Amino acid sequence: NAEEYSDLPVRHNEDQMNSELAKHLPIEVNPHSFDSSHTKTHLLLQAHFSHAMLPCPDYATDTKTVLDQAIRICQAMLDVAAHHGWLVTALNITNLVQMVVQGRWIHDSSLLTLPNIELHHLYLFRRWSQGKKKSVPGGYQGPIECLPELMAACEGKENVFASIVDSELQTAQISQAWNFLCRLPIVNVSLSIKGCWDDPVQPQNEVPVPSLTTDTRDDQRWIKLHADQEYVLQINLQRTQMGYQGKQDSKAVAPRFPKVKDEGWFLILGEVDKKELIALKRTGYVRNRNTISVAFYTPETPGKCIYTLYLMSDSYLGMDQQYDIYLNIIPARSSAQVTTEVSDATSHLAPK
Repeated sequence: NAEEYSDLPVRHNEDQMNSELAKHLPIEVNPHSFDSSHTKTHLLLQAHFSHAMLPCPDYATDTKTVLDQAIRICQAMLDVAAHHGWLVTALNITNLVQMVVQGRWIHDSSLLTLPNIELHHLYLFRRWSQGKKKSVPGGYQGPIECLPELMAACEGKENVFASIVDSELQTAQISQAWNFLCRLPIVNVSLSIKGCWDDPVQPQNEVPVPSLTTDTRDDQRWIKLHADQEYVLQINLQRTQMGYQGKQDSKAVAPRFPKVKDEGWFLILGEVDKKELIALKRTGYVRNRNTISVAFYTPETPGKCIYTLYLMSDSYLGMDQQYDIYLNIIPARSSAQVTTEVSDATSHLAPK
């Protein structure tokens, strides 16, 4: 329904073509609006995600026009969602950006974003674990359902990938898919929180956020922060490449997107229980290391709560990560309370 799409042409007889195209797409549109630019836009986006056959070459040109605008519209929608603190909406919009760039539905297997891999090839990845356990002592051993599992199974070796798909794909197709796979970002994340604690001698402190992989006792997982106070979440991103030997390139591998696009990330901090978005930050291509600071306020009332950090790709499906941050909110610091009380006091009652 965006204003940008009101000028998309609906040519002579295209209302009938739209009606026909709609029969092959999963989301129903208003059957009385096949002559609407907005309905046609909706159908073209669905066709892009579904790899549907388009009725004529004009529709391919029109799809390019629709996709050209789509990312900017999504970014604007994301700004609105962040402003209102809508966590679920923000995550859905980032998924929509990924769908637009890769040309697949979010509920499809992320393996389908690999060039030349179609629905009928997925059985190859599911059956891979059979008989592999002895030959792969340290590697990933389960059936492969998504891109990160495939990357773990291959461990940077093209011959492992080839052994999975060579019964169905030709050599050129395998190397094309491998070229996509080995350029996908592997991002390691470590978190810490900066801010003021009780120690007046050293007001600036930094506390690491324990990761779930470290053997942490339950009581050590909870980080004590003061109520109603600003802290900074430091997010350290470190990127590695799986097996790509070429020069690092900030461009996303997006064969179905008409424009050249730089790889980037959305960092979304939210409280799942309340479905509330607390902070949103965008960052560009992570070359080797990147540190992002996200400021946030703690809740006003003491108690335990869990904040979740989502690292969402703006280019790829299936590469997102999430981290839970366990917070034990304790009453506000005495000095902060004193400051508040002083400012509340009448002007002639100066503090001693």
